[in-house]
Amino acid sequence: MEKIFGLLFSLYRGTPKQGEWVVACLQGAWAKLLGDRLAGVCRPVSFGDSTLVIEILDPQWEEAIKSVTPELLEKLRSATAGEVRRMTVAGHRSPAGSKQ
Repeated sequence: MEKIFGLLFSLYRGTPKQGEWVVACLQGAWAKLLGDRLAGVCRPVSFGDSTLVIEILDPQWEEAIKSVTPELLEKLRSATAGEVRRMTVAGHRSPAGSKQ
């Protein structure tokens, strides 16, 4: 299966659409990769320079997600045939103009 993913990801490698493609593929498999509970509190938001940015939707989960970052990264590397080499975790971003 990893060979198929590698082929699919290679189609967009180096193109302006690469980041969007990686994020879209991961969004489609997010719950399967992370499990329903964890997938419900974070999401992939951008990819560039081999780094996936994950947004935390529930601030109460921030420390828990950061504590399992090495395990998540390994799952993401495997799922993307090595496209994702690094991962950063970003806190929830509120929409422009809204108050928290």
